[in-house]
Amino acid sequence: MLITGSLGQDFLDGVHNSGGCQSCHEGPADGTFTTFDEAHVGVVRDPSEDPSTCLSCHQNAIGDLKAVDKAGYEASLHMNLWGEKVTIERRGQCTFEGSGFEAPFEKKCAGCHTTCGQCHISRPKSVGGGFPKTFAYLSHSFRKKPHMTEQCTACHGSRVGADFLGQNEGNQPDTHFAQHGMQCDGCHSAEELHGDTQFTGDHYTHRYEVATMPRCEGCHEDMPSNDYHAVHGNVGSGIKLQCQVCHSQPYKSCSNCHDLVDGGNAIDPSWLSLKIAFNPRTDFRAEYDYVLVRHIPVDPGTWDNFGLELPGYLDEVTWKYTSPHNIRRWTAQTTPPEGGACSTSCHDTAEAPTGYFLRETDLYEADGVTRLPHYDANIDVVIPID
Repeated sequence: MLITGSLGQDFLDGVHNSGGCQSCHEGPADGTFTTFDEAHVGVVRDPSEDPSTCLSCHQNAIGDLKAVDKAGYEASLHMNLWGEKVTIERRGQCTFEGSGFEAPFEKKCAGCHTTCGQCHISRPKSVGGGFPKTFAYLSHSFRKKPHMTEQCTACHGSRVGADFLGQNEGNQPDTHFAQHGMQCDGCHSAEELHGDTQFTGDHYTHRYEVATMPRCEGCHEDMPSNDYHAVHGNVGSGIKLQCQVCHSQPYKSCSNCHDLVDGGNAIDPSWLSLKIAFNPRTDFRAEYDYVLVRHIPVDPGTWDNFGLELPGYLDEVTWKYTSPHNIRRWTAQTTPPEGGACSTSCHDTAEAPTGYFLRETDLYEADGVTRLPHYDANIDVVIPID
């Protein structure tokens, strides 16, 4: 049933079938089964849940495939979601292992981690799994490059995918996709996604720590000389803006994610905005003075349903450094209105919530008097009116 389609024979004749189904999927090895149920006793649906299944061959380069470093992969963000775990440690003032967060994290969050097979064979488990529909004729095909929509944006769709493809109302597709047809692997390398081992300590703590993560400057090292870059590119003014500050379109922010009842989340609707703030990520992106920030959905009561608290909630900003995937050469920030100056399109925009700058008023309830719970955590990154 699984090995069908016009290229099914390629799999049967290929290296991944050299040991038969049991070499990866286990199950009865003696061949004495006579029924469907007997044939599937002990079968492992996704063998790559155990990384050693794939790494036993792929630690060394095979043909034109690149070797995958076992230590790097096991420490990678795709494998273990270290970024989320580290944030829990900081907000929960705990060490993740033995903290009580492990079981609810596994239940509510860990489904987003992926395996070798969920990038290179099937769709991710978090979106239902199964073989990709857009190239089902390949059946049990092993793809060297993950499919952008069936695999990459199947997980990274609500923000990254929607940005990149121009699916948010009022936005255009990212110019790298629209003008050049680039896909995810045009910027994101196998070394980055598999784990490049260049972390401090036992594992990565944040995606911006990954040394092989793409940077705009990697392709655009020689910025064209113009008035915009002279002022904002650490040339004339002495300040430097993250490239996305000028070249991104509005992107999604979220807030107040509560696990109110077992099995379901109550999440406030996301909204589109663009907010410029002082750089809150000076540990990994110290060269930028001003960056874009996105509000994340965490809330002081996120873990209440599990009897877990976040006593260090205010130790972490909730307006976090972001890198939207909706780049355009000309944006609302770089296009002065007719008869207006450059400052009219950006510097002189209204105060919160519609203005581009993150202001202290963004940290208040709608009444303008009551401070939001995250006020203290974010006050140092807002840009004062003066």
